[in-house]
Amino acid sequence: MSSKLLSAYIYGFFIFLMVLALFVAGTFTIVVWIFGGDPRWSFQVVVRFFWRIFLKYTPVIGNVTIHNPENLNRLQPAIYVSSHQSSIDFVLLGSIIKNFLTISNHPISDLAIFMKTPRLVGVYYMEKNNPNAAITVFNRLSKALQNNINVFIFPEGTRNYSETLLPFQKGAFRLSVDNQVPIVPVIINGTGKIVTKGSNITKTHDFTNINVTFLSPIYPEKEESVRGLMNRVKEVMQVEVTRNFS
Repeated sequence: MSSKLLSAYIYGFFIFLMVLALFVAGTFTIVVWIFGGDPRWSFQVVVRFFWRIFLKYTPVIGNVTIHNPENLNRLQPAIYVSSHQSSIDFVLLGSIIKNFLTISNHPISDLAIFMKTPRLVGVYYMEKNNPNAAITVFNRLSKALQNNINVFIFPEGTRNYSETLLPFQKGAFRLSVDNQVPIVPVIINGTGKIVTKGSNITKTHDFTNINVTFLSPIYPEKEESVRGLMNRVKEVMQVEVTRNFS
């Protein structure tokens, strides 16, 4: 099978699962809503289940190994900041981090045709180069943290399959300082071997193992600046990226 056909199959499989997930999640969410539950939580639980199916049964995705699982879903709320090699990373983190909100800069996540379902999953669209949109989204994330909802963010702001992290954006660290919430650094390794930025075509036909490492939480210190916290976290992550990159 050619790379293009394999890629078409993978994307088709994903779309099929997401359509199925929407029907199942919609039914489950209505029941939860009737009994006074949180629609976002119920919708996300179902979608996360289908994301796991995608990761398990997709050709080219091998074993997903979580390192230091004691740092995953232990603290709530927490801000997970992750390296970002591939578009797979979003589904990967969304499938293992419980009760979360995150952001996307891809317009597809806010199209009317989807009836705002990404928001029910926990995804908020943030338009690039729009300071007002950024303020609105980060206010929502801040409120979520105050309600014990986790947040995950890719601080590089784009995919980067290299052993050198790109400059970090400050948003996640400002949230941490303002709300006194710990940062959990996350290192993803392996997804960049499957598909990388600038292409929707898989780079391999082989099963590729993925490693996700959750490092120890980093707490903002008293009166620490946003930049100071950002530099501390990046330094820890860079050491791990360099050690694991292959």
